[in-house]
Amino acid sequence: MKKAIIYAVAVVFLSVAGFAGMGMASDDKGAAEYTLATEAGKKPATFPHAAHQERIESDTCHKDANYTPGAWTKDSGHALCKDCHKANKASTKCGTCHPKK
Repeated sequence: MKKAIIYAVAVVFLSVAGFAGMGMASDDKGAAEYTLATEAGKKPATFPHAAHQERIESDTCHKDANYTPGAWTKDSGHALCKDCHKANKASTKCGTCHPKK
């Protein structure tokens, strides 16, 4: 009987811990800012992730696996960012994403 109670308590504890961990993981919205690597000799792009999250739904950018910070390319970044900035009448000047140091 003691073993059954111990097992039951262990299962409840692990279940609660697992659900709590899932809740915390869903709150992780990534870094506030990302620096996206570019071709050698080019200025890296700075992406203010938190500022965009305040205005745009995540699936707008993350509907395609290519739009994750580790998988961006010059072409995919320019396509998504420039098109969205144009559509929202935001700056498309190079210095917006590639600031001078």
